[in-house]
Amino acid sequence: MSEPDHVEGVYFTRINPVLADVSYPITADELIDRYGDRELERTNADPISVTALFEPMGNATFDSPDAVRQMLLSQMPRDSEGRTNYSDRGGSHPVQTEAAEAAAAQTAADLEDGAATNHDRTEQ
Repeated sequence: MSEPDHVEGVYFTRINPVLADVSYPITADELIDRYGDRELERTNADPISVTALFEPMGNATFDSPDAVRQMLLSQMPRDSEGRTNYSDRGGSHPVQTEAAEAAAAQTAADLEDGAATNHDRTEQ
């Protein structure tokens, strides 16, 4: 499996070489003792140290670089990736078009007049 460089707002490029050289299994305490001052860069927040992320883990043991990366991600503060539920791909803030306004007005008028708004249904 290849080592990811960037996942969920966290850059692993500086920590991946460290994780590749570690002898596994390794505990969180051992990671802190050896690499606690190392920092992970984050997309929308200041860098965060290995110590800050693993300190609450104590004697938790990791058997691979992937296990360490997964724990890093699970311990990462929410502000690492940026705004929650935000996407720059559109759809976050729908644009109200003239056609959408007209359709909404027509639907409201149909309801006021008592006209059926579901034209797919046929009366039996």
